[in-house]
Amino acid sequence: MKQFRAPVASFPLLVVVLTLLTFLANCGGLGRSNKPGSGGPISVTVSPATATVSAGSVFSAFVATVVGTTNTSVAWAVDNVPGGNSTTGTIDSSGHYKAPSAPGNHTVTAVSMADSSKSGSAQVTVTQGFSVSISPGSATVAAKATQQFTAAVAPIPNSGVAWSVDGVAGGNASVGTIDGNGLYTAPATSGTHTITATSKDNPTSSASAQVTVPAGLSINPAAARVAVNASQQFTVTPTDPSLVPVTWSVDGQAGGSSASGNISTTGLYTAPAAAGAHTITATSVANNSLSATAQVTVVLPDFGSVAVLTYHNDGQRTGLNPNEIILNPSNVNASTFGKQFSYPVDGQVYAQPLFVSSLSNIAGGTHNVVFVATEHNSVYAFDADGLSPNALWQKNLGPSVPSKTVEGVSIEKGITGTPVIDGTTDTLYVVAETQGGIFKLHALDLHDGSEKFGGPTQVTATVAGTGFDSVNGSITLEHSCLQRPGLALVNGIVFVAFGACPHGWLMGYNAASLQQVSKMNTTPNGGGGALWMGGGAPATDGLGNLYLMTGVDFGDPAPGFNDTFLKLNVADLSVVDSFTPSNEAFLRANDADLGSGAPMVLPDNASAHPHELVGGGKDGRVFVLDHDHMGGFNPPSNPACDGTSTPPTSCDNVVQTIPDIGNAQFDNIFSTPAYFNGLVYFHPQTSTLQAFQYNNGTLARTASASTTFGDHGATPSVSANGTSGGIVWELQTDAWSTNGPAVLHASDAANVATELYNSSQAPNGRDTAGPAVKFTTPTIANGRVYVGTGNQLDVYGLLTH
Repeated sequence: MKQFRAPVASFPLLVVVLTLLTFLANCGGLGRSNKPGSGGPISVTVSPATATVSAGSVFSAFVATVVGTTNTSVAWAVDNVPGGNSTTGTIDSSGHYKAPSAPGNHTVTAVSMADSSKSGSAQVTVTQGFSVSISPGSATVAAKATQQFTAAVAPIPNSGVAWSVDGVAGGNASVGTIDGNGLYTAPATSGTHTITATSKDNPTSSASAQVTVPAGLSINPAAARVAVNASQQFTVTPTDPSLVPVTWSVDGQAGGSSASGNISTTGLYTAPAAAGAHTITATSVANNSLSATAQVTVVLPDFGSVAVLTYHNDGQRTGLNPNEIILNPSNVNASTFGKQFSYPVDGQVYAQPLFVSSLSNIAGGTHNVVFVATEHNSVYAFDADGLSPNALWQKNLGPSVPSKTVEGVSIEKGITGTPVIDGTTDTLYVVAETQGGIFKLHALDLHDGSEKFGGPTQVTATVAGTGFDSVNGSITLEHSCLQRPGLALVNGIVFVAFGACPHGWLMGYNAASLQQVSKMNTTPNGGGGALWMGGGAPATDGLGNLYLMTGVDFGDPAPGFNDTFLKLNVADLSVVDSFTPSNEAFLRANDADLGSGAPMVLPDNASAHPHELVGGGKDGRVFVLDHDHMGGFNPPSNPACDGTSTPPTSCDNVVQTIPDIGNAQFDNIFSTPAYFNGLVYFHPQTSTLQAFQYNNGTLARTASASTTFGDHGATPSVSANGTSGGIVWELQTDAWSTNGPAVLHASDAANVATELYNSSQAPNGRDTAGPAVKFTTPTIANGRVYVGTGNQLDVYGLLTH
């Protein structure tokens, strides 16, 4: 007769159970379920059935439910290991599971002590545990200076870290402050502090770094521009009161000299009669090993102006009007600000409007005047406050080049580049193109528009060269050129630049006689090198140098300054220095002109590179250059530098390269940046307005606006009352090809993510501007904003109710 047996658990499970019984009897690993038995068939379930646990952390807790018996005790195992181990994770008698240090998948099992054949299980996924590291681990930071800290958090993705200083979230004035991006600003006093980065997802995970603020001195301002023979007050701040008083010197000479400028015992610096750069030093009397320095640049008196007399407001091309006492972020909104009036004009306004206050002897009186130039070759003088219904005067400078249709828009050529005004002689200089491709420089009297100095004079030049279109070893300014860049007036010379032709051209004319005094061709033995810069103007440093950016346009690979930052001597336009990106051949091959944008001279700073220049082009990169040592051209020595991949910073000998700030590799920057209060502003094509903090000679992005501009982005301008009340103004002109309206935007300069106003907000089209014209720039002066359009000058300001 066949013998039958009741089924039993498999041998391995019996081994596990016996081992568990022994282990748990000795170690307290016998657990109990949460329900009494019912006397029916025994079953075991574990809840939750699945769990995710960070490496090294404890899951509280798994629960075993046993039914069918009064003995509800269970034995726990992980991956068949009683109680688990360091590799699988461990579990105690209460079901508390502690994950191992490495990620992985594991099985938690509960075996019934009443019937070892009955068990339940749950699946555990162990993820990478939270960890935080901070770099650098220690730093020495001068009082009030900054240090960037970075935190790395695992796993990725994560919510980032919260920063604190000496246990104070964000720090304070006593210990130093740190922002949400890890930028630490040291306090004014010496000491040692702890920077801590704490995981936002797991506050038990953090890392720390030590900061030492050494005893020392600082000078305010750290850098300054002073006109010849003018004065600038410097003050010294010690981290310890015992370090004062101090002695002052200029260029190492106590008290300075007539050549370097003199400085008093109280820090009042008086500039010499000549332009130049000098170093101010303050040395502690109590400890002469401790000193501080500041950089001062002495500039010529025509460097910049209060009125808007030139493109982007000043010779540096900062776009800043720091004397705006009417408009501010509290009153620029759709309720209190809008379009006040308009003046009709006879053509498109590509040139930036210019502004002169309290001009006497014009139309029989004294007026604030805005000057507007059109492509129909007309110059208008309008009352800037709308007090006269008609132009104070109007002057036509000859027949413009007939219109042609471009992308559905009728375009004529006449006055394209922004004029420049000499406020000392009340003269407006402007270049008009007439039929036949003839360019003439006019000097117009601000009072009535009459010609001055025997003008106009034809603008042309011939240089020696063997490049494209040379004849018998000479090249002459081509009739196909476009006088797109704004004019510049530096040291009594009017500079006129050309592009959109086989070469780039720049000529200098004596402002008093209109006689040509200098000329240069960017590619005399090749082709390309166009100067158009999105309508920007040559920038100056106030020390007798001009700065421009060239493009390609013609695309000839022969020698010359294609895709180059140029530094030229004002007196003779000789090349003083230059910088060409290492991937220039790639830029040229892809029509990715560097010179689609224009340069801006940055304020002096106290870093190892006190004199800097910034600009960017079609490939979206922003370059920060030391304009005392611009970097030249370094041909690519490895494939990463040839443009087929994003070129690393090390490929070019510049202070800083910021990769593609737009949304595409090409057609990004067509503008001049703006500067205000330590911030630099760019607006690339198909992107948003972006602000960069300028600190210790480098840029770091801080904020972006939310509105994307299409075609060509915008050239931002800034109004402010000193260092407060800053507003960034822009014209959105991406509707130019459909003859749609321009849109005026105003953003808070301190945080460009805050838009204060745009001209499409008001109901019933109250503030709608005229037809958009690409590359246009607004002018802000005396409480009003002047906007040139396709057929009118629109004037915005505070509304009366």
